[in-house]
Amino acid sequence: MTDYVVRTKMDKSGDEEKVRYYGVPVTSGQVGVKELARDICSRCSLNAADVHAAVVALGDVMRNYLLKGNTVYLEDIGLFSISASSEGFDTPDECTPSKMKAQRVCFKADKGMRSILRKVKFQRSNRAVTKINKQIKKYEDNTIP
Repeated sequence: MTDYVVRTKMDKSGDEEKVRYYGVPVTSGQVGVKELARDICSRCSLNAADVHAAVVALGDVMRNYLLKGNTVYLEDIGLFSISASSEGFDTPDECTPSKMKAQRVCFKADKGMRSILRKVKFQRSNRAVTKINKQIKKYEDNTIP
């Protein structure tokens, strides 16, 4: 089960502002290279140190390929790429390399990875109830004369 909490946001799209409630997933922890290496080595003939070294090297190699303008596709995982943009210009000649800004490293999950989305089940977490109540009180304090 994946935990979620309910968060408030102000909906300003209509004539009047309105509080809306949205479910937002919360992580239950973070898994690092050591945990991944331990789990992977239990499924193959590599030892944990070899898997750890391979994962670290994979990160280095991926960075190098992305810096060269390549995309990196990892089978059954997904595609990594760099997104970039610039401000708008009146002529194409004004759009020079120095005006380009790398925005982020993008990830598009492979079909096999996306297939887990159908299997995700959610349960409401109790840890955000206090925060929601504080947000509602703050909103009511600001709107009630």
